Amino acid sequence: MKVTGVETFPIEVPPQQPGGPYWMFLRLDTDEGVSGYGELMFMPLGFRWPVVSAMVEDLVDQAVLGHDPYNAEQLYDSIYGRAGYSHTPEKAKLAIVSALDMACWDIVGKHLGQPVHRLLGGRVRDTIRTYTYMYAGTDETDLDRSLRELWLDPEHAARRARHYVDLGFTAIKLDPFALSISDDQALGQTVPIQFTMSALATAEAVIGAVRDEIGDAADILIGTHGQMTPAAAIRFAKRVERYDPLWFEEPVPPENMVALAEVARATSIPITAGERIVSKYEYARLLAHSAAAIFNFDVGLVGGITESRKIATMAESRYVQISPHVYGGPMISAASVQLSLCSQNFLILEGLERFDGLYDELTDPPFDWREGFIIPSERPGLGYDLREDVARRLRPDGPGPSQIRVY
Repeated sequence: MKVTGVETFPIEVPPQQPGGPYWMFLRLDTDEGVSGYGELMFMPLGFRWPVVSAMVEDLVDQAVLGHDPYNAEQLYDSIYGRAGYSHTPEKAKLAIVSALDMACWDIVGKHLGQPVHRLLGGRVRDTIRTYTYMYAGTDETDLDRSLRELWLDPEHAARRARHYVDLGFTAIKLDPFALSISDDQALGQTVPIQFTMSALATAEAVIGAVRDEIGDAADILIGTHGQMTPAAAIRFAKRVERYDPLWFEEPVPPENMVALAEVARATSIPITAGERIVSKYEYARLLAHSAAAIFNFDVGLVGGITESRKIATMAESRYVQISPHVYGGPMISAASVQLSLCSQNFLILEGLERFDGLYDELTDPPFDWREGFIIPSERPGLGYDLREDVARRLRPDGPGPSQIRVY
């Protein structure tokens, strides 16, 4: 079996739908008529979607045409290891590799009539526990603004926490400082910063209000997007330790793992890291420094299922758990479900609320989410197919002819 072509499916995400402004899917075709779907984590790449589509096609033209989808190791090596002078982690390239790797596993699973997790050793659980960010639940079309208002309002945050617990969630995440730091929170500092006393007090009040409302019905996950110095992170952690969060995510910028380890040693809250690093070599450094208790790598960024499985296995040997990051579309979610089913050290999977909404429109079959857990599809491959008619309708430049490139 050989790869013969690729088609990209850029999606413009509606403003009210969480998951970033764009999603990017692809389909690989083979000479035996079996095709597979993948998705790359678009948000951190820094390029516009036409550029990313062109990059996918260029890499396929150089390194994937004629590739046997069964040779996952060869695919990664041909792009990461042999592609010229760039033998180092790099987000755009490895995001594309991730989507290609997913598509190859989808092809192999469909060719063999088996779901991917059975090809990786078989499942160790039957359902997948999920968490979601808390969203404001308003008609506000500016998602970022509505989140800022939610995460800075203890009473509103407590009400929304109750809403998600009543839906069946056993874990909810919030970012008590918001991704875009306001002037009154930083007073002229640039990241990483020491948050002001008022910002710390508000964040503490939000987390306290959520805990008071939900008791021990659900875990609280604190996300911070690497905004603090180590001293600031330790200072904040001491304020909220009494609320027993499940984790404190990426408290300092991800490039300095010594600084991250400094925070980990100073708090009882488990440190989570990984959504913005992209290779097993970087995760090996996290392990060497004992810098995190939980890895939240993105299967759409680190090299796909093949590399994610290696990172999970490295982590398992040190009793570090995994919680795949999902802030994108349904193919990354599908690949993450397959990995989570067969990983001994899986903790919980990120999701965009109940995996419904635009997910329902784009996937066949829809995701089956019940009371905080995904019931995985038993279909072969990734378990879900992309509805290409919907994907084409949601192209950023409007519906139009297929952009397929067959070589």
